[in-house]
Amino acid sequence: MTKYNSDIDPLKQVMETVVAGFQKTTEAIQDLRDEQAKLELRQKQQAQAAYQGMTGSGKSRYVAELVKIEEQNEQRGAKARVAETLDLSAGRITQLLNSEKNRKNGK
Repeated sequence: MTKYNSDIDPLKQVMETVVAGFQKTTEAIQDLRDEQAKLELRQKQQAQAAYQGMTGSGKSRYVAELVKIEEQNEQRGAKARVAETLDLSAGRITQLLNSEKNRKNGK
């Protein structure tokens, strides 16, 4: 018959296991957040580069398309998110969306 070792505290073992698991989960979540931040930065840089390379009517249509994409995710605040991505004011986004060039080209 084996004798029970009273030096081992089962509650302490469980708590150590739970805490270790919590720490690993927290680290994994932080890694995902870091990766998401990198991807968002890359997306922002690409969007800004594309915008800067366009002419007036191209900018209007590009912004309209970005707003449409953002509205699919969440209707509310789509223009503000596009403005933030492109480092433009919300007023400039509205101006581009209401642009005569945008309407004139039938887009």
